[in-house]
Amino acid sequence: MLEGRVFDYGYTDKEKKEKGVRSSFQIDRDRIIHSSAFRRMRNKTQVFGVFTLDYYRTRLTHSLEVSQIARALTSILNKKYGLSIDLDLIEAVSLAHDIGHPPFGHLGEYIINEELKKATDGKLGFEANAQNIRILNFLEKKFYDSKNNKIYGINPSLKTIDGILKYKMPYSLSDKNKHFIYDDDIFILEKLHGKDFVKYLNKYSCFFNDKKNKTAKVQFFEFSRCIECQILNAADDIAYATHDIEDGVESKLINIGGHFKVNKYLRESDRFLKDSTETINTMTERVDNFFFKLRNIFNIPENKKFEKGTYCSENIKGIKHSETADKQEAKDRTMHHIKVKTDLKEFFSNYISKFILNIDLEDRKGAVKKLKSKSDNFLLDMPLDYNDDSYKYSLIWKNGVDLEINALKQISYSLVMENREILLNRYKAENIIKKLYAVFSDINNIKLYPDDFQELFDFGFYDSFGKDDNGNPGFQVMCADYISGMTDMYAMKLYSSLFDARSFADSQHA
Repeated sequence: MLEGRVFDYGYTDKEKKEKGVRSSFQIDRDRIIHSSAFRRMRNKTQVFGVFTLDYYRTRLTHSLEVSQIARALTSILNKKYGLSIDLDLIEAVSLAHDIGHPPFGHLGEYIINEELKKATDGKLGFEANAQNIRILNFLEKKFYDSKNNKIYGINPSLKTIDGILKYKMPYSLSDKNKHFIYDDDIFILEKLHGKDFVKYLNKYSCFFNDKKNKTAKVQFFEFSRCIECQILNAADDIAYATHDIEDGVESKLINIGGHFKVNKYLRESDRFLKDSTETINTMTERVDNFFFKLRNIFNIPENKKFEKGTYCSENIKGIKHSETADKQEAKDRTMHHIKVKTDLKEFFSNYISKFILNIDLEDRKGAVKKLKSKSDNFLLDMPLDYNDDSYKYSLIWKNGVDLEINALKQISYSLVMENREILLNRYKAENIIKKLYAVFSDINNIKLYPDDFQELFDFGFYDSFGKDDNGNPGFQVMCADYISGMTDMYAMKLYSSLFDARSFADSQHA
């Protein structure tokens, strides 16, 4: 794979001088951490929304936890196989992997995509993973070429971008619903894999988008990911399958006895129908065991010697006895809650360790050669260099833990989304995004944008998407960029200032 950065522009001389002080990937990591998009993740939805409970996970804390899991996994693989997967590179891609997520999580992503498609007659769409790349290459304004009037974002390393690229499918060749990159980033695929890779995508795009070939599309995404991206993906899945359930249980938004009805859903879901009955039975058995252990944590039996009325010596009489007993009972209840919290932490920590230790590698070249089915020709034809260090191996799960993780992720999402409070907030969030889009997609409202966005539009940075009397589709892309960059809180405040009469500022002259 080509070394170097996405653009041949930036502080190249400075970086050469820094050689031996900071590596290229350390520079990427530092630029990501210091970016405004990274800071905004602290107020962006993970699962519950920052409007639900302040101390639960946000996109920022999730990204930090994914980074730690990914580093641990990388260290194990490096030691086991004598590899040299760069830990700073892993950290950089982990910290940036959710940087493009809009307010209100996947709900916001879906609505912005639908609105943008509608406004541009399907020519353009929005996708959070694709927006990661757009932010790093454009919206984070670190490098500006005044001679050519171009912005190069933080100009990240090609390998950092490759580590974030989960879905190497241009929008125009995708099903236009999800899992794509933007067409103006096709040049990155060419830099990574050559023009033959883009020709390959043109050849097989119809095949991948045929609903009958869902599995083929998943396989294409998996086989086209570098090892760094695979590690990131595994760490992300582990975090979702553990931390999100932990937040749900602690907040009482997840009923730990409610997974039984979801198990029925798992058996009937299209997502798992391809699996054998034996596999599904194993999966549900593991999930049952997971929740059985959770219930045991919350039902710790009290020691009999602490029962009310047995705390005092026979010399303590009357009200004194009662007060002492009550105090001891209150103390024991407190200790019980502390015990639950510490046991929960240990429980989820053990599961994270279990998942990490059940990850292995297999030689990708050998795996591809073993393919005999004619339907697997699309994998055999993929023009990737399997001698490249980043593409030599496929990450594999052992002992069926991937099925366990997928089931836990699905159960966590289903149980949380059944909660009335969450459903009410989702309805509010949907209304907020749609109404904001209606306002900011109208070019007559351009003065409502912050100054920097107005300048971007006036100086032609969105002209490459096309422009007409209504500013489409370039203006629509700017609208998607602006709304997707908002935090949950900012979106709510802006909505309130636009549509709530109570938000009028008091005037001394009223």
